Amino acid sequence: MLSFLPVSNGQMRDKFPADVIFFDNDGTIFNSATGVLVAVQAGFREFAEKHRLADLQPPTIARIKQLTGSPNRAFFPAILPPELAEMAPELSETCLKYEVRAIEEHGELYDGAVETLRELRERGKKLVLITHAGVEYLTATAERFGYGELFDRLYHVGLHGLADKSQMIAHALCELSLDSAPRAVVGDKRADMEAGRAHGAAAVFAAYGFGEPEDRELADFVIDSPAELLDLIS
Repeated sequence: MLSFLPVSNGQMRDKFPADVIFFDNDGTIFNSATGVLVAVQAGFREFAEKHRLADLQPPTIARIKQLTGSPNRAFFPAILPPELAEMAPELSETCLKYEVRAIEEHGELYDGAVETLRELRERGKKLVLITHAGVEYLTATAERFGYGELFDRLYHVGLHGLADKSQMIAHALCELSLDSAPRAVVGDKRADMEAGRAHGAAAVFAAYGFGEPEDRELADFVIDSPAELLDLIS
């Protein structure tokens, strides 16, 4: 069910204009709980076996969900003991092959995501995907689900030297010549809300994703399914 939260001036509002909408991927459009989280555990086990680290246990699903949305440079050191943090790039590469396979074989979008994106495009909205994932992960997701027909732009960490979502939003607004256009950001983590607020966007929290209660603190709106976004945007 839709939740309308107070905006910065303390007033309530039930709709907002947005000519361009920025979407997080994992936990917002792509339900990576369908195989990808377990794939991280599988990659972790291969890594531990290769290095004969018999006592090294993979992170729990809850921990992976908590960290999902973080750039790889932060995610993989966080699931290793501090003394092994320098091996994070190798762990990342090992996990990636399992993640890509899981996307190709088991990946699913959230119910209603495709229909919502298509309806928004029919309304003339510009849609941009912004993700902290790398190019290989995004490419696998985009190819499986036809993102090229659903989004106007796809941004990942490293593209054009971009390091975070705030930079991606700034780049997209310039590239699409929409610097002054009303905008929104939809995501399931605090970083999404912060990136939106930094660029004057309505911050929409996807409560059906992987976020924790504190991640919604900066949200203007809360949705419990992708389809609910259609009732918010004028």
